[in-house]
Amino acid sequence: MKKTNKNYQLPEAVETHFRAANTGDPIAFLSAFHEDAVVIDAGKEYRGKTAIKIWSEKTYFGDHLQLEITNVIQDAVEFVITAIADGDYDKTGVPDPLYLDFHFVVENDKVKLLRIVLSSNSRAVPLPSSVAAFYHASDVYDGTLLAGCFSEDAVLQDEGMEFREPEVISEHILKANRDAKVTMDITNCSERDNEAIVTATLTGEFEGSPLPLDFHFTLDNEKIKVLNITLTGE
Repeated sequence: MKKTNKNYQLPEAVETHFRAANTGDPIAFLSAFHEDAVVIDAGKEYRGKTAIKIWSEKTYFGDHLQLEITNVIQDAVEFVITAIADGDYDKTGVPDPLYLDFHFVVENDKVKLLRIVLSSNSRAVPLPSSVAAFYHASDVYDGTLLAGCFSEDAVLQDEGMEFREPEVISEHILKANRDAKVTMDITNCSERDNEAIVTATLTGEFEGSPLPLDFHFTLDNEKIKVLNITLTGE
């Protein structure tokens, strides 16, 4: 994971996105997107510049959204920008401060896909690249990206059950998160040899929420080989 500050060299389209938001420039904002770009925000999908224009006029410029970048991660597919969001939006029941992750896919110097979700790593805890990708994929419910984090012989141990093979593991995790409307707050990561232990507090519509859990990742060639999820401290 690459931890950074505002001086990080971002693609011009991504820089334009944040600069235009903060200066209230809807024309420049829209210029950063492909004609057939897709934005996914709060679970809703906006396809093409016309839909993105209508969405941004309300969500960004109508609410005078201001974005302060706190962290940047780049993997093989995406730039993931964590930013503090403020503005005139309804703040009822919303975390304060509000950290959001902006997942950008850029093609030919334009934004092809943007997915915006609550950040699970607002504290910018340093994570191994495959572990960071695991949480990114979980946040945006991307089954293909999540399955790609695991080795072909991977094993997941969760609540006394065992799941094998990347696609099966991915399906189980995303279904559980989606059904319980889970959000995560990563608080710590410790590493030794080929193991990383991530502590995160899970909040959602399930008994015991909020619940601190330890995610024990065993890594092999930058893939997750074993993931064991336990109550923190067990």
